[in-house]
Amino acid sequence: MKPHPRNARIKGEPQPPSRFIFGDAVDEAGLEPWEYVVHTGSPAFVCRLVGNDMTPFAGRNSTEFASAVLFDDEEQLTHYVCNSGFRLFDFSFRDEVPSAARLQSICDEAMTVYQRLQQVYNERDMGPKAREIRVGPSEPLPPAERARAIRALAETALAAVADPVRRVQLSADVQMALAGGDQAVFTEAQLALQGEVPARQLLVDTARDCIAFPEVVRQDGSSVSFELWALPLAFSRAQGGVWWHFPLLERIEGVLADALDVPSQAILWVSPTIFTLDMLNERSCQNLVHLAPVMDSGCDFAPVEPEPARATFEAARKTQQPQLVLAWIPFIVERGVLTVERVRQLGRKALELTMPVVQQAIASEMEYGEAELFTPLPWWEALSAGVQAWNRKRLGMTVALVAAGQGGLQELEAVAEYQPELQGYDVGLKLKGSEEVLAHTPWMLVPDVAPDRELSFHDLASCLKEAGIPLSERVARLH
Repeated sequence: MKPHPRNARIKGEPQPPSRFIFGDAVDEAGLEPWEYVVHTGSPAFVCRLVGNDMTPFAGRNSTEFASAVLFDDEEQLTHYVCNSGFRLFDFSFRDEVPSAARLQSICDEAMTVYQRLQQVYNERDMGPKAREIRVGPSEPLPPAERARAIRALAETALAAVADPVRRVQLSADVQMALAGGDQAVFTEAQLALQGEVPARQLLVDTARDCIAFPEVVRQDGSSVSFELWALPLAFSRAQGGVWWHFPLLERIEGVLADALDVPSQAILWVSPTIFTLDMLNERSCQNLVHLAPVMDSGCDFAPVEPEPARATFEAARKTQQPQLVLAWIPFIVERGVLTVERVRQLGRKALELTMPVVQQAIASEMEYGEAELFTPLPWWEALSAGVQAWNRKRLGMTVALVAAGQGGLQELEAVAEYQPELQGYDVGLKLKGSEEVLAHTPWMLVPDVAPDRELSFHDLASCLKEAGIPLSERVARLH
């Protein structure tokens, strides 16, 4: 745009305004006790509007909509009243003054529009309509049936290494195993293939693809190819417990789609269910295979039964338990619509626009202290980036505190011990040659269908090497 010459006539072709405009006004005392109605058509006029009006007229008690134009002899004013409880008065006409019948017709239309406007306001204030919540299955198979399923899945993976045709069957079998509700089937199958590296890797990669690139078949027989992405989210809480279902999160769909330049005809749906680190580890990410089909059907996915989970959360939130929580907000988008390069370019804009909506959604269901949102990424990259940043931040803070008390980093060493219940390493910092541990900090594994413990340890060692701190591993003795 360029400056408009001061003495030139105003140029341009403005878009015509709406026929009826409603609004408030302020005076010296503050907000005026009525609203204003502007009729931009012919005859153009402005008038005042009040509600809860019970002015008597012939149709006041009618069961159908009724209205009338009345004249007040004492105040010399024309009033429009209707049995919906609204009254218009103080009509100020710009040009022609209409007849009473025409004014009544225009005001009837104005009241219809006004009531639609109030309905929109009410729906906005109430938030999105409650959607059906579908809980993923979690029933274990009988032992004999489970053993057969594990053996069959492992055998299919072995056969698929040499026979590409069997890979189609493997994809279907993996999909069924992940969706079946017994997470031991896939877990035990990939563990059984520890000595068959190509087969195990093929099995794990197939499971990751089933989750990251879901194919949804709809009831009409059509299918849609999606990609699973996520916004990593970190927040603090002073209370115990963490809630995971936030219906208002669906409001970021339009904001996020606009910020990432998603075409208007493409699908982008945000899950109101967030997934914390503990939730993902508990099911080894397997229940995420249900996310796209449930969201595509217009429902919300729940990893567990909501009512008992909410009761547990309500009890836990009464306790004081300061905590830092790492979670992810999943969203699905039609395949090929987003690229990592474009999202990185538009990431800052997306975060600036979505963060206020995310904060409002979380605050509506759960108290929290501070929150930080990270750039959206494809699902597995989002998990890796979120956990790595989380690990480094906590390790860096712990090392800095210990080093400040010990006069530097040069005398420090670290000992890491894997904690299965933590799904990560317990890292202890101590002085070289001393057995006394000065501080502990966790180093979490990246959630996965088959978490890579070795990769996590190498990442920890690399991080400490940059700080000049030697690392050793302590193996826990079970006996």
